[in-house]
Amino acid sequence: MTPRFRTASLFAALAAFLWVSNAWAGDAAVQEDAVRAMQRGERLVQEGHYKEASAEFERASDLNQGPCPDCLLGAARAYSGARQYDAALHVTRMALALYTSPQDQARAYDQLGTILALKGEMDAAREAYGKAVQLDGRMASQVRTSLAQALLKRASLAAPKSSDAAAVTVAQEIAVAAGAPQK
Repeated sequence: MTPRFRTASLFAALAAFLWVSNAWAGDAAVQEDAVRAMQRGERLVQEGHYKEASAEFERASDLNQGPCPDCLLGAARAYSGARQYDAALHVTRMALALYTSPQDQARAYDQLGTILALKGEMDAAREAYGKAVQLDGRMASQVRTSLAQALLKRASLAAPKSSDAAAVTVAQEIAVAAGAPQK
């Protein structure tokens, strides 16, 4: 090998190494941006800024450059908070189809059950919650908490319209969900 060829090969190898290093550094920066967008989205959901939250989850998904089921679940929480239940159900089901681990699927079914309960589809909600527990038995207490919170939220949303009838209906649903006998 001639010295000139060896030098050219060395420069080519160095250039390739620098390109790969920059690509990895760029990927890490993009992943950090995606994580920050997810965190902003979660904070915005908690603050009740649902439209901005969904935009952050969509941004995180774009930065991920591929299917991002956690981004979809976040966007579904934002839609649910904005009472766009059909959109929330659709996006949650999309995320569910992307998860491969039983634990992640159980989380998605728990969220699906919550959205269905908020929408008032109690039979479907119980089915989704049941699948969550079936996939991950450790989800049983989480499912009970999710159902109770969904029913209470539904009651508080219905309260201004017809508080007495809504309160009775929700109280009955809570009793049925808890397995208590009905009067």
